[in-house]
Formats: sequence, C-alpha cells, structure tokens
Amino acid sequence: MAEVVLFHHVQGLTEGVRTLAETLRGAGNVVHVPDLFEGRTFATLDEGMEHVQELGFGTVLERGRAAADGFDPAVVYAGISLGVLPAQMLAQTRAGAKGAVLLEACVPVSEFGEAWPDAVPVQVHGMDADPSFAGEGDLDAARELVGSTPDAELFLYPGDRHLFTDPSLPSYEPEAAALVTERVIRFLDGIR
Repeated sequence: MAEVVLFHHVQGLTEGVRTLAETLRGAGNVVHVPDLFEGRTFATLDEGMEHVQELGFGTVLERGRAAADGFDPAVVYAGISLGVLPAQMLAQTRAGAKGAVLLEACVPVSEFGEAWPDAVPVQVHGMDADPSFAGEGDLDAARELVGSTPDAELFLYPGDRHLFTDPSLPSYEPEAAALVTERVIRFLDGIR
C-alpha cells in the first residue's frame, strides 16, 4: 500500500480523475486528490488553459505545495498533464518523497533542481504522437530523466491523444489507459 497525492489536469478535478483515484484506492492505496481549481472544471483544454493563464503557473504550483503540506511527506506524488508540475516539483524538492508518477507530461529536471533525487523512483507515461507530450518537449525531458536516473521508467503508448487516461473525456483511450493503470498499480505496490 502506498499513499498518493494525485494532482488533476488542466480541465480540473473531473469525474475521470476521481475514477482513476478510486481505481488506485481499490488496489489498496490511500489516494488524495486536491482540487487546485477550487471546484471549477472546464469542458475543453483551451478553456482550462485560459483559466491557468489567468491564475498563473506559480499559483498552480503554490496551491499544489499548500495542498501537500496537509499530508505526510512520505507519499508518492502523481499528476496528470498540468498536475505533473506540482507533482514533479514536490517529488524533487520535498524531503521524504516516496516516488512520482508523471502522466502525460514531464518537465526538465532542471526546473526544480540540479538532479532527480536519489531513492525517489519515477514513472512517466505518455502517447508517442501526442502533440502536447511528444511535440512540446515533454518526451525529450522524460527521456533525459530516464537516462540520468537509475530508478526511472518511461512508457510510451501508440497514439496522439492528450488526457487519454481520463475516462470522462472524449480523448480517453481505454486500452492504453488500462495499461497505464496496471503499471502504476504495480509501481505503487513496490513502494515501501
């Protein structure tokens, strides 16, 4: 059993994010899903990004940090797309982190430190032709992370969908999402 803090994507804390959290709970994990948008959800990526631009990425990160302050530091930080920002920041900077799961995004390690911390395993998952993941540098950042970190894994799935892990969105890809979930549960089972 692992304790997980799961940060939602740019469309907010959707039913699909809640479903993923429930699936991870069903596998015996404790999963917290902070709402970085204070109850707001958005019908499209563009609407969600507009909201994030109004808030500022710094505010998103600060809300993530504040949410994590309410939990034991010995957790796995997970994020979907935008949620990867606070998850990766906390995994890299908060002492005691047990691991990180980065879904559909990854930023260069240099954003939050000089190197990925020792003893913090990490998984990155994304679609190989997703314009946001493969086309905006996230895949390159993920490959660099895996190349420089002994306990890091990158899983690529065929396709071009972004937010393919959220069953409440039209971009959902059931087969790939099921494989992501299976691999994440196995990863969490290995966390001590």
